[in-house]
Amino acid sequence: MLFTATASTLMLLVPAIILFRPISKSLYARCTSWIFALWWTSCLFITERLNRVGVRVTGDALPLNTPLLIMSNHKCNLDWMFLWSCAIRTGHIFQVGVFRAVAKSGIRVIPIFGWGCKLNGFAYIRRKWGEDREHMVKWVRNQFKRNALGWVVIFPEGTRYTDANKKRSNESCERDGIYVQSLAGEILRPKTKGLSLLLQENKKQIIKEREGVHTRPNSTTPPPRPSFAKIVDMTIQYVDKNDAPVKGSALGTRCFGQLAKGTLPVSKCHVHFDLFDPNDVPVDDEKVNEWVLGRWKKKADRLRQCAEHGEFREKEWKSSGGQVPFVLQTALRVFFILQGLLCVWLLVHVPLFTAYAAIAFGGLAVMCQQDPADW
Repeated sequence: MLFTATASTLMLLVPAIILFRPISKSLYARCTSWIFALWWTSCLFITERLNRVGVRVTGDALPLNTPLLIMSNHKCNLDWMFLWSCAIRTGHIFQVGVFRAVAKSGIRVIPIFGWGCKLNGFAYIRRKWGEDREHMVKWVRNQFKRNALGWVVIFPEGTRYTDANKKRSNESCERDGIYVQSLAGEILRPKTKGLSLLLQENKKQIIKEREGVHTRPNSTTPPPRPSFAKIVDMTIQYVDKNDAPVKGSALGTRCFGQLAKGTLPVSKCHVHFDLFDPNDVPVDDEKVNEWVLGRWKKKADRLRQCAEHGEFREKEWKSSGGQVPFVLQTALRVFFILQGLLCVWLLVHVPLFTAYAAIAFGGLAVMCQQDPADW
């Protein structure tokens, strides 16, 4: 993954910045989405074939070519990758590339991976609400303007599950009079400021769209950019070969090492989706908190159901269970490996390309450190 990601950054992403971003930010966003769709699909080889992790998807179908705001529990650092698995099962490879996330700011400075996520439009937050609020408002308005929303994923729990985080979550519930057992299991009390802000901005955008339709019915000017068409509640759970839930302590940050070695202690990943119309979801801060807490209580029930039955007892997608088509996946792996070998050859034999690589990586490091909200 690191080898092909490094090569793709130099051979595809940086050229896209140079060629397309000065012309059109919307064109640049579409281009990077396609690049990431191809690369992320190729990476599913590691999860679904090397580690032989099955993927079972239940609940509402995710609509194609539709901006979605997805909120999810956060079991471990692999949650993003299995959302890619769900995206490919919608039947269109491009859906894998439209994934963006609200993530902690520390990721932005991680060479290659953090830089690449920024280039694809991730929003990074510092967990300082005074700074984060202004940054997120600018970020989401720019996404609306460029029609680059795609699937935006936010983890209201604020961090992945650990025993220490669970203890703090329970203490927070007790302090605020929330029945601790209603959030029992490997789930944390959600924090909703960021989600509430995105919902409020989405409502403003919906109003702009409606006003545009009524005031300019015969205008040739393009209408306002689309808002989030659906709000999605995603629940994810991992089980072992005995269909027993895999504890967060068995994954944690070491899951990437396990993934690379093919020793991930996961036999199957269960993912469930519930879709809501934005008009049915509150936007007021307090009401959003109540609504999300209610959803998290249902999420806790669903996780207990999985622990009891080994799966979510819900309607399964028709495309659930299958793997990414072997020919497509193999072709993409070969392409990215050959591209990587070409990149190495150029670095060794072409001094001009080596200078380009140094300038490119230096520029990406500076850009991601500054973290512009309009990227």
